[in-house]
Amino acid sequence: MEADWLMIAVLALPTAFGIYIGRVWFRRWFNPFSLYSGLWGFCLCNYEIRLIQYQPISFLAWTYITLAWVSLYVGAALVFFMKSSRAWGVVSFDVDLRRLRKWLIILSAIGAIGVLDQVLVLRREFGGLFEAILINANDLYSSRMYNEISSVPYVGSFAFAACSLAGVYTAKLGRITPEALIPLVVVSLHNILGMGRLWLGFAAILFLTCYFYTPRVSRLSVSKWQKMLAISLVVAILLGGFLFVSSVRVLGVDFPGITPAMERVTEFIPIFPSLYSYFSAAPVAFSVYLDTPDESSNRHWGRYTFAPAFRVLSKFGFQTSVPAYEENYYTPVPMNTDTYLKNVHSDFGLFGILFFPLVLGAFTAHLILRAETRPSLPVLVALANVNLVMVFAFFFDVMLLGDWYISTIAGVGVATLISQRSVMKNSIKLSRGRPRFEAS
Repeated sequence: MEADWLMIAVLALPTAFGIYIGRVWFRRWFNPFSLYSGLWGFCLCNYEIRLIQYQPISFLAWTYITLAWVSLYVGAALVFFMKSSRAWGVVSFDVDLRRLRKWLIILSAIGAIGVLDQVLVLRREFGGLFEAILINANDLYSSRMYNEISSVPYVGSFAFAACSLAGVYTAKLGRITPEALIPLVVVSLHNILGMGRLWLGFAAILFLTCYFYTPRVSRLSVSKWQKMLAISLVVAILLGGFLFVSSVRVLGVDFPGITPAMERVTEFIPIFPSLYSYFSAAPVAFSVYLDTPDESSNRHWGRYTFAPAFRVLSKFGFQTSVPAYEENYYTPVPMNTDTYLKNVHSDFGLFGILFFPLVLGAFTAHLILRAETRPSLPVLVALANVNLVMVFAFFFDVMLLGDWYISTIAGVGVATLISQRSVMKNSIKLSRGRPRFEAS
């Protein structure tokens, strides 16, 4: 099979248009809608390059992808044009940096408990960290996948909330600090000890969204080299963890359907097949899912979207358990991540394909406008977590993870607490500064 360059050119048009519309509407290149369009377009173009002999994406799958893409932007447009009286420009945004720093460290420390727990588990199961990570990396990864190794659940999720606060802290301070790097290091250690890579992307999006959307008192107060240094350090820590995990897991090239062109590339970049499948196979798996509707029948409403809540209910005897990992679909590469459309379609049917992106687009646009015109710490943290859903939509629905809910609730909760204390502190200062009048 050869690359379909005509189809790639056709896909490039809506991709570029979606990226540009996001830039025009929200006046910055880094925005959830441009990221959504860019990643979906990149993924679909990779599929059309045909370095792996994938099964064809069905017409129905193409239709659903298009409908969801359009629906997302329609939702944003409804909010965007209803609030046409907004005032853009430099806005005031005050936050108690001392309290922000304090809670940043507290959340990172809670997340670090998960790292310590993983260290103890690996020493018990494999005899030591060296044996687990460098010698038995693939066995470690498989054990995690099949829940053969148990550890304290969800503790590491608090480090995600810290990543959001670290982005705000860095933007307000105007420079990178060791405190801001702590949650990124914690997340990287979590991934290295668990042989995973997804959390690194989560941390990057949470940090960068809050960093870019946090208003500065003066944009000239932070030089370009300081911005580049902050971003470079963040990328270096997270990318370093990603490359380390990819190398020690010895990701194989024995993929079904691999082409001679892919084999030639693999001679120079051994992990390339794995990376390529990450950014090309999920829409194919969605198409395969649509061709096997019986597998999605007889499941309760909202199974994946509200999976963490259903798992909690199952602990009390309700028949609502949801497996930690989804079923595999063979593209021919086995995939258990098949875009967020598979999850919302499995949960809500065609209604989900149309309505979920509409609500997601409207809510995201609302948060962006709030961050631009009436910024607050809770709004910034909420926007960062919603941006996770947008960015990883080409891969799967992050709302099926308990980590996402904990990150959102803990982050917004702490941000609200910090904001309320800041307001109370300012109110006390104002009351003390008022002149007193006594009756004569």
